[in-house]
Formats: sequence, C-alpha cells, structure tokens
Amino acid sequence: MKHLTKLSCMFLTLMLICSVFYGCMNPNTDNSTSEPDTTLSTITQNQDTTIVTDTTVTDTTIVADTTVTDTTIGDTTANTTESDGGTTMPDTYKALNYSNMKALWMSQFDLSSIYCDSGAQRSESSYTTLIKAALSNCKSIGFNTIIVQMRPNADSMYPSDYYPPSIYVVGAYGNSFTYDPMEILIEEAHKLDLSVQAWINPLRGMTTTQINSINSKYTIRQWYSDSSKMGLYLVNVSNRLYLNPTYPEVRQLIIDGAAEILDKYDVDGLHMDDYFYPTTDASFDSAAYAAYKSAGGSLSLADYRRGEINKLVKGLYDMIQATEADAILGVSPAGNYDTTYNNLYADIKTWCGTEGYIDYICPQAYFGFEHQTYDFVKVVTYYNNLIKTDSVKLIIGMSLGKALNGSKGTGDTYAGTGKNEWIENTDVLKRCLEYTENLSHCSGVAYFCYQYFYTPGTNTQISGTATERANFVPILKTIVWTE
Repeated sequence: MKHLTKLSCMFLTLMLICSVFYGCMNPNTDNSTSEPDTTLSTITQNQDTTIVTDTTVTDTTIVADTTVTDTTIGDTTANTTESDGGTTMPDTYKALNYSNMKALWMSQFDLSSIYCDSGAQRSESSYTTLIKAALSNCKSIGFNTIIVQMRPNADSMYPSDYYPPSIYVVGAYGNSFTYDPMEILIEEAHKLDLSVQAWINPLRGMTTTQINSINSKYTIRQWYSDSSKMGLYLVNVSNRLYLNPTYPEVRQLIIDGAAEILDKYDVDGLHMDDYFYPTTDASFDSAAYAAYKSAGGSLSLADYRRGEINKLVKGLYDMIQATEADAILGVSPAGNYDTTYNNLYADIKTWCGTEGYIDYICPQAYFGFEHQTYDFVKVVTYYNNLIKTDSVKLIIGMSLGKALNGSKGTGDTYAGTGKNEWIENTDVLKRCLEYTENLSHCSGVAYFCYQYFYTPGTNTQISGTATERANFVPILKTIVWTE
C-alpha cells in the first residue's frame, strides 16, 4: 500500500497548494578454499528440493519473553502533521533499523509451507494466521530484525512488474498471485517492532526447464527467447540460469527490481546474499571481456569481474540513497573469504574499506572454534579488520545447521581435525556470540535460519537445536555492542 500512501500525499499537497493559491486571490480566506562456501550456500544451492527439517519434535518452549532491550534508529510508523488548514498529512515512512541488530534469516524454504498449500497460494486468512505466529516466534526469541527472502531465483515473492511470481509462493511458475503476501508480512512485522530487511539474490535464476513456464512479458523470459541475448545477458550454468552483471541492462534490471521493493513497501533495508559469479570458467562472460580488452582494457578477468559486481553494488547503494535514504544496504558474503574474493568475485575489500558501497557486511561465519582452516575467530577477525570506514558496520552471521547435524551424530566434514566439535559440544554458538563483543566494528548478529528454531507453519520447536539454543538465547536477549 506504500505507493497509495505516496499518491495520497501528492493529492493532499496539490489540494493545499490550490488552497493557498485561492487564499491569495480571495481576501476572505485564512515529508576455507576446499570447503563449500557456507552452510547457507550448500542448503540453498539446490532449488528443486526442500531443506530437511526435524518434524518429530517434542520440545518445550525455551523462551517466552517478548521484550527486547535496545535503541532504534527511526520510527516504526509514519507520523502525521497538521497543516494550517487542519488537514492531517502522513509523513514519509522512516526506516526502523536497530543500532544493535539481532536478525533472523527467513528463507524461501522457511516460508514456502506458509505461503503455499497443496501446490497453490494459501488462502489469505490462513496465511495471515501462520505468518503472524511465525513473526511472534521471532520476537519471542529476542530478534528485532528479520531478513526476508524476496527474490530467490530471478523471481518475486510479491506481485512485481519486473520478475515473475515465485514458485515458493504461488506453487508453480506460471501461476499468479491471489493477494500480496509481503504487504501482510511487513505490516504484521512492524506491529511487533521488527525491522524488515528485503533479501535478494541478485544473479541466480530459475532452471532452464522452469523458465519455459514464465510469461513472455517478463524481461528474463524475453532474454531467454532472444538468441542475441541468451548466452550473454542470461547464461546457462549447469542447467540453471544466471544474470550476467557485465551488461548495464542486466544491472539496471536488478536495480529496478530492488527499487520496486522500496517503492511498494515500507521495508527498512536491502540485503544481498553470497551468490555472485557462479563459476570461475572464462566462458561465462567471454564476449563481454573480449570486448573490454579490445577497447584497451587491462584488468585481469578476476579484477574485471570484481569491478562489474562493484558497479552493481554501488548502483544499488546510490539508488537507495536517492530514494529511501533511511533504508540500509547490507551484503552477506561467504565466511570463506578466499572463496568469496577469488571465486565469487565479491570485492569485500573495497566494500568494507570505502564509503558509499554498503552500510553493513554480514559474513556467514558458519564455523566452530576448532575448524582446522577457517575457525570462527579467524573468520570474524578477518572481516572486522577489513573495515576501514565508520560508515560500515559488522554483523556476524551464524547458523544452527551444524548444531542440528551434531545432534544427529554427523560431524563437520570440512573441518578437518575439528570435525567432531558440533557433536561433542552444545555451547558453540553461545561462545561465538560472546566472542562478538571483542570485535571493534560489530554491532549485531544474524542467524540462519527460522526452520532451525521452529518447524515452519507450526509452533513446534526443533529438538535437535534445543540445547544449543537454550545456551545462547538468554545472552542474545541482553547483549549489546553499541550503547
């Protein structure tokens, strides 16, 4: 409804101008390189399956306190002011962002069973009941921010002019929305004083099979069907399509889609995941790179790719500053910083060291203290030391995925000598959370993900993470990094 509010403001302003003008005329009248990137990457890479969750849970409620002690930046609702003529006019929405962020990722997998029922979009009344319960659960744990997936695969979790309806909401590509689920989610979240960060995967698309069900009115389908664009703007990597950021038209599509979210909804920020270049293979953007070299370009392919991603990140940041300056932009790169920089071509050094790219960096530090190559302390310290400007904050990303595996006797395959850490300990995340207080730039944490706390669509807590949660949640409720 945000766009309606803006139109209402314009209409009322016009009426006031006319009133003033009339008054003037009439005297009678008075605003680790060998390890897969992260648990998040491993889980979300296969888009044709769902995450396995523990559905046989007989857990007791760990927390019930819904109070969160913190300071906020911005108000939760638009204020109103009264004009001289007595007309009440709504101010522009001021983003709700907490100086101490305590965030929870809510992925497409977490919410698909809430969005959908029997292969179609769930009824509005049923969805509203379920999403209100899920948000209430987030609040009760001690979170003040949710990071909600809105663009998982070059699709949309809301009615969009740029991207087709997502399979995770409407049940199948080619289906239409029967109502707007994001409008309800955001409204209900703000009632609970939860900040809402709109999460997008900028480059990753649907499969080469799925795109055949996409309506030709959408740009990605047009590019797929156009032999002069397919293979350039849209590239097939292992039967999945990826947008190629080397072309200005592609970057603009991503930016326009993000701007649409900010225009339609009172979201409090934009959040990008770690899916940048999907491959190191030179063929992905060979035509664009060859044209660049022919024009006299001297950068290596790796530096060229980082430069193209930088243009996208900078474009998103500038768009936000120009349209919704109170909103923030964050990027969540893989915790394995070597892979992030050298294989995904995410220039975390520039983003963290130069003002004007991002407002926060949220590394996915999904490691324990005993990981042989990328232990938690090493990873978070590296990212903390990357930050060279006061304009960039550090939010530490953590996951309960390895804790859940550990509860089932499954170790961390890529941790080397530390492979049994999550089996032998149930206070790893507690110690990780406590360690964040040692980081000079840290002002918050984010946890992956909702379904490691609750079975989606129910109030049943996950038994496999119960002990780990019982150890860290009380600290989460009270910890502060920034006074």
